Amino acid sequence: MPVYVPNLMDSSSKLLDVVLMNRVIHQAIPDLDPSVKKVIVYYIDITSEEEIDKFIKNDDSTTVEIELRDLKTILDDVVIGDYAEFHVEEAHDDLYGGYAVFVDKFLSDRVMQKIFEFNEKARMSATAKKPFKPIEISEEGLELIEYLSVDCTATGGEWHLDSEIKIDKLGYVIRNGSKTKDFWDGSIRSDKRPLRLKIRNICGDETEWHIL
Repeated sequence: MPVYVPNLMDSSSKLLDVVLMNRVIHQAIPDLDPSVKKVIVYYIDITSEEEIDKFIKNDDSTTVEIELRDLKTILDDVVIGDYAEFHVEEAHDDLYGGYAVFVDKFLSDRVMQKIFEFNEKARMSATAKKPFKPIEISEEGLELIEYLSVDCTATGGEWHLDSEIKIDKLGYVIRNGSKTKDFWDGSIRSDKRPLRLKIRNICGDETEWHIL
């Protein structure tokens, strides 16, 4: 079934009005195969669904059935993959090894959706005795990370666990299985130069990045 989807990069096509609907009917539909009986038109915003429906019914230039659907109902279910900014430094530190990968910024759409849902529920149930106190995330977003590992052996294929750290709820580091009293400084260290980085967010999703 043919589907019309607005260009999300073009602000003029995000609003479905009579002018845009007229363009779809008289420019896009005539180019379709004659066997097409129905077309779905998605929109981001709409001037008036009743007005557009009336326009479609009054237009007798095509017999193709046109169904309107709100694209936002689909976009709400879309989860963007985790994003990370990081850099590598040579660490002249005999205790932790020769290289350190510093995570400068971390974004997780999945985690932020969960936090938003939690905040909304907390806000709705807030009382004078128990005021609403939202969960807030720093600009760097490093508190969304619970685990990191690096592969210093291969750039692809099976993962080689050359170094790993887990961050507990208080922010302390468990390095290669050993608990420490070190507060996480946003880095993971290794003896050899790391080739790949793996990060697990606090929802359990893992993402790998190649290190140039």
